[in-house]
Amino acid sequence: MVKRWGLPEGWEIARLGDLVWLKTGFACAKKNLVSQEEGLPHLRPFNIGTNGEVDLSRVYYIPRDFRDGIDQYALKPGHVLFNNTNSVELVGKTALVREPLQCGFSNHITRLTVKLPEHLDPAWLALALRYLWATGYFAERCNRWIGQAGINTKMLARVEIPLPSFPEQRRIVAYLDAVQAHITTLRQAQEAAAAELERLEQAILARAFRGEL
Repeated sequence: MVKRWGLPEGWEIARLGDLVWLKTGFACAKKNLVSQEEGLPHLRPFNIGTNGEVDLSRVYYIPRDFRDGIDQYALKPGHVLFNNTNSVELVGKTALVREPLQCGFSNHITRLTVKLPEHLDPAWLALALRYLWATGYFAERCNRWIGQAGINTKMLARVEIPLPSFPEQRRIVAYLDAVQAHITTLRQAQEAAAAELERLEQAILARAFRGEL
């Protein structure tokens, strides 16, 4: 049992292998990449943001016929992406898919599909995995090689997460989403204020050197 969980009464512990289907992606060398107009997105570890979101600010593209059955790798809302191979501190990054995307994904990514969505909220799953990542669970347990580390599907299937009732999962997810939205708003306001202060400073300097102060 994962000792990180101090569970309230009524919560359970469950193994991922009992809760989700796991599908690992496939490799594609850079020499095989094509333009956006010619291909499909092929997600890499950098597309899993540390904020728990899918980051499409930089995307590689592969030929649409790169391999048979490529449609099996398409993403749907509710899929969870797990970064299975990276530097030690980044193994375990997890993102919740919110928008559908026809794509492939790297063999350094494992896609988790919830078996019973009425029993496990994918957003709760993503939060639990992100918590384990943030508290060093995957860093402690990953296989290590020179310059790289990883969690394979057998290891991932054995990972245990807390499982409150479905309504409780949804309530906690909604609360944390509201907190994150508030933090984002505050951060944006702070960045806007910093930009305005910089603009004001430059304007004052300009006036000073024109002898207008």
